[in-house]
Amino acid sequence: MRQKALLAVIALVVLVVGAPMAFADTNLLTNGSFQNGDFSGWTQGGDFSFVQVVSGPFYVYAGSQDADGFYATMGPVGTDSTLSQTFATTAGGQYTISFWLASVGDSPSDFSVSWDGTPMLSLTDPNTGVNWTQFSFTETGTGSDTLQFSFRDDPAYIALDNVSVSPVGTTPEPSSLLLLGSGLLMVGGAVRRKFKANR
Repeated sequence: MRQKALLAVIALVVLVVGAPMAFADTNLLTNGSFQNGDFSGWTQGGDFSFVQVVSGPFYVYAGSQDADGFYATMGPVGTDSTLSQTFATTAGGQYTISFWLASVGDSPSDFSVSWDGTPMLSLTDPNTGVNWTQFSFTETGTGSDTLQFSFRDDPAYIALDNVSVSPVGTTPEPSSLLLLGSGLLMVGGAVRRKFKANR
């Protein structure tokens, strides 16, 4: 009987701790990391003559930010071009928007991001020192939302990779897991003492 109770506590720990982790990589975007080697899933706007998905070294960039090997390089001349996706969300739910950007401060160049037409970020001659830099924002879902990137780089290219939109709270914080684990251990200890007392 004691072993069954211990197994039940272990199963509960695995279920409670493991379930949130299963949703940690939920990305509402299609091909958010350009892992298909193209812009499938994305709506393109403007001139795409100098916008492409590449792998390996390109211009001054050594390669992709993540392990899939692909990333977008964007260098429209004269006017901005856009990449956007519309996706289903839960109205009132909070969402984390995350992406990685690499740039070298070419002039003129610009890069901006909007959520349902509301600007989240606007950079003129962005410069990350050629290194991949993560940007992250939190927005509220309306039921159907649109994430849009606008960009221009007359002399060369800006690079974009690993774009994601995920529900807030899908990854538990370490302190929450510690508190949960401590509570479950206390419950397990109490169950064990009860069974010892009843023997």
